[in-house]
Amino acid sequence: MILKSFTFLCLSMSVLACNNSSKKQPEKAQEKTAEQDNSPITCYQYADANDTIVLKLINIGKAVTGTLEYKLKEKDKNRGTIQGRMQGDMLMVKYTFMSEGVMSAREVVFKKENGVFIEGFGEVINNHDLVTFKDHNALTFNEKMKLSAINCR
Repeated sequence: MILKSFTFLCLSMSVLACNNSSKKQPEKAQEKTAEQDNSPITCYQYADANDTIVLKLINIGKAVTGTLEYKLKEKDKNRGTIQGRMQGDMLMVKYTFMSEGVMSAREVVFKKENGVFIEGFGEVINNHDLVTFKDHNALTFNEKMKLSAINCR
């Protein structure tokens, strides 16, 4: 537990340091720097008149961590952290979030296709307070809600 807390603290400090240093540069310089440096932090978003999904990924070796936020019309807003990995073209993460005052965790899977992420949906099971997909091979992907790369804020 102490090791996880220490790792999370180090990651948080790294993210804050990156965010503070990037604010000093003009916006166009930030874009070039991110592309040239192959930054481990990338952000993706889907937005229309009613719905927004924002995905922030921090790549650490083969592991992926970050944040995920949903603002969907007629649903409760929720925001939380993700931890997982890329497996081929699939981003497979545990999403821990607060909604209506209750802490929950569920598996989220995105397929990366042509530089965008598309969320997968399917039958789920409750596995010791973690909602997971019953069969990853049976997932369907919502082509209408594609998360495209954006500048991280």
